[in-house]
Amino acid sequence: MSAAERQEVALRDRHAVGRVLERACREIDEVEHAVMTSRDGLVVAANEDSGGDSGEDGIAMRGSAMAAAAAGIGDHFTSLVSQGRLQSAVFEAERGCVGIFPVSSTLLLIVTSAPSVSTGRFNIAAKKVLGLLLEPTQ
Repeated sequence: MSAAERQEVALRDRHAVGRVLERACREIDEVEHAVMTSRDGLVVAANEDSGGDSGEDGIAMRGSAMAAAAAGIGDHFTSLVSQGRLQSAVFEAERGCVGIFPVSSTLLLIVTSAPSVSTGRFNIAAKKVLGLLLEPTQ
């Protein structure tokens, strides 16, 4: 089985993805929330504090819908100016950052920073989360 096949299988297992997102939030200091969502805005998995499995109207549920819309707008902007496919959309706020990262043609990763994390540190942390999701499974 190739690495690409192993990755695809792992990303389809919402419980395995949820464990990876929980681990990312626990181990990467700059990351507060991590949510995997479909491009349709449906929550696939989330770390526990994001409310992914609880069905609460929280960060996971509301964020997934907004991320789908933001990624769609980003896709249109990058297409309009002939810059290729959207790689990320990062929003910097007064107390931290929120990023949306396409993982595949159907999945998005939402990452939020801990308070007072700079954009540079946030981008590095978000790439670490992506790395954890895409590393081959055993």
